[in-house]
Amino acid sequence: MSRILKLPLPPEGTYNYPFDDPSNERQLNFLKHATAISDPKQLKKHLVESHERIMKFFPYPCIWNFDFARGLVSHHPIYPEVLSLAKKEVDYQKIFIDFGALLAVDVRQVISNGWKQEDVLAVDIYEEAKKLSCEMFKDVDGPPPYFIGDIFDSKVFNPAKPEEKIYSKIDLYSLKDLNPLKNRASFISCHYLFHLFGREDQERLASYCAMLLSDKAGSSIFGFHRGSQEEGYQSVHYIPGAVWYGHSVGSWVAMWEDIFEPTKVKIVADLKESNPATQYEYLHGNKTILWMTWSVTRL
Repeated sequence: MSRILKLPLPPEGTYNYPFDDPSNERQLNFLKHATAISDPKQLKKHLVESHERIMKFFPYPCIWNFDFARGLVSHHPIYPEVLSLAKKEVDYQKIFIDFGALLAVDVRQVISNGWKQEDVLAVDIYEEAKKLSCEMFKDVDGPPPYFIGDIFDSKVFNPAKPEEKIYSKIDLYSLKDLNPLKNRASFISCHYLFHLFGREDQERLASYCAMLLSDKAGSSIFGFHRGSQEEGYQSVHYIPGAVWYGHSVGSWVAMWEDIFEPTKVKIVADLKESNPATQYEYLHGNKTILWMTWSVTRL
């Protein structure tokens, strides 16, 4: 993790503020509401200042690119299903979990689109992320539930612990660990997350998400992260000696098929090249950057 937190900074002034672009008007309107700043110039000042503060703690490529404010969940192909369930009257607690939430923009967006605030959960390992989240947004009804903890820590999540039969509503604000959420999550989003780990830990994370996922049809795990044409360890272009593990579409699908029975889920994965003008690595000479959009949905 220390190598990730010591990324070389891009040239000064090269950050890519996205909300002057009219195509991002919908996200801009959400941010106006979520920050309680309606003036575009004042909002830009607030977001750029937030960007500078966040970069001091988390100089990730996705932070440089303002992805902490863009909102990723709402652009995912499965998001219409998230909205559909939000509107349905059901006899169970609908829970939405976002792993690697950082500033929790996505859970706030889910709430703004109709999901109950008490039924979303942002999860990250850094307490500072939660603090910065509260500084950036002005939550009229208070901040959404935010759990700080590492799912690989057995005190946070114990895969060997039997599933608890909880029939009452779970208070996500008072969680001590993630074990009560086994078989309870309707949707689990994992954006910019899996590519941070090696092959074995990616498999562990996938299996733990599967344990948290509800067994109800339509329940989904989905996300967006770096992908590769060929599976395997690859060099990090801008950090000498560092490597990351990239999945191809085929190896990614195979990993999930080893976790779920293939006939019980629908697995979708799509690999595309990104717009290099908005990519951190492009500034350091990497001209080809592939991203995988994926989902695993119970049938």
